[in-house]
Amino acid sequence: MTTKKPSGHSHGFRHKSRAALTKEAPRGVAFLMREYNVGDQALVIIDPRQHKSLPHRRYHGKVGTITEVGRRAVTMDVKLGNKTKTLITRLDHIKPFGVK
Repeated sequence: MTTKKPSGHSHGFRHKSRAALTKEAPRGVAFLMREYNVGDQALVIIDPRQHKSLPHRRYHGKVGTITEVGRRAVTMDVKLGNKTKTLITRLDHIKPFGVK
């Protein structure tokens, strides 16, 4: 006897975050105008409206140091336990540390 894989509506991280996609106010473009430099600290805040370059949910709320800046994405080092992980993510999913 085998067990069936769950396939209902309660399955999956993206379904759990659907409520955030139905907000009335659209997101502005201020997050795209922020300047990031190598060595700056940034906070990982996952935005479920953008699925491209979506970090894993274990990094949500973590602070990292930016090591490389591109046009659309940044590379940052995030400390996770005793290890330092390299995270490549879009500008949608980060914000400067210490800014509301």
